[in-house]
Amino acid sequence: MLSWLWLMTGLFACLPIIGLVLVLILRTVEARRVAQQRQDYERYRAQLQDLYEGLDQAQSPDSILPLAQLFKATTRDEVAALKHVILEAYGTAPESTKKALTLLYESLGFIADDIQVIHNGSLEERSRAAFRLGWLRYLPALDALERVSRHSSTELRLVAIWALTEIADTRCVKPVVIALSEANGWQLMQAANRLLGMQRDLTLPLMELLDSAGGMRERRERIMMTVLDLITDFGNRAQKYINPIAGRQAALRLLESDSVNLRTRALRALTALGVESSQEIESILRALKDKDWEVRAVAARAVGDLQILAGISALQEAVGDRAWWVRHNAAYALKKLGDAGEVVLLQLLQSDDRFTRETVTQVLQES
Repeated sequence: MLSWLWLMTGLFACLPIIGLVLVLILRTVEARRVAQQRQDYERYRAQLQDLYEGLDQAQSPDSILPLAQLFKATTRDEVAALKHVILEAYGTAPESTKKALTLLYESLGFIADDIQVIHNGSLEERSRAAFRLGWLRYLPALDALERVSRHSSTELRLVAIWALTEIADTRCVKPVVIALSEANGWQLMQAANRLLGMQRDLTLPLMELLDSAGGMRERRERIMMTVLDLITDFGNRAQKYINPIAGRQAALRLLESDSVNLRTRALRALTALGVESSQEIESILRALKDKDWEVRAVAARAVGDLQILAGISALQEAVGDRAWWVRHNAAYALKKLGDAGEVVLLQLLQSDDRFTRETVTQVLQES
């Protein structure tokens, strides 16, 4: 019994030393791995640099194949290093060389590898593979990227959205919008900038999404709301990438929707696109009489933002609305309409309604 106690005591005493030895061994192995990886990077960078002239002349899979065979990457770390070096070179290369680098990446089997990872890898591996395919602007990867854009992981969806907008093809717009239907406001705003950065005419894919009749009603509504929010976030730039006539016609149709969310967003989109016809102006003024206060509030703000002088009398009535936000927005809209609006505000200071007087007083006192 005593010998067992001595043995156990000795083992416990040695545990810290054994743990320290293991830590040192692991650190040594990792340091060697990092050093080897650095050597791989430098070797592939030098090899790629030597082949630059040949890359400029190789613009087809057949012509790139002999160059691809010069690279030897057998271990997992070597493959990772070679991928990194090609992507690094792609970032600063001229357009002609970028095409050759993409062909080289594909000839080495890395495209197929990344697509396979997107289907079967871990979340982190999928994110990295999606990033690489987007960085190379590899359009044939659209189906794979569209698949991960519907993933339950928010992080993976955002990487897929980035990759799809980086490819900058109008066929990428629909999966981006569908993925954004699950996003928050900040993510939507960032994606709006990414979509505009594509510098493509977004009219057709966006209008097709607004006209979509398939799928569950709730999901369809979220997608339509996302399109309208994107148009609004585009702001003044919207007219450069969306046909304003088509956009306004779609928004006018949605002003007749049963959904409060769609009606309010349609008004905001109209404000972003601007109005030209009497029909568009009348539709906004009718919205000041909507049964839902949210719509009336947005309509009041739209009249001021669009400088619709024909809406002064309607705004005057709206300042007495039972909903505080409607009163507030209507008073601010009158103030935005210049002298004609301020005359009405001064008249409303004599109103018999206490809430109207308080709202007007607050707006007039603010700079």
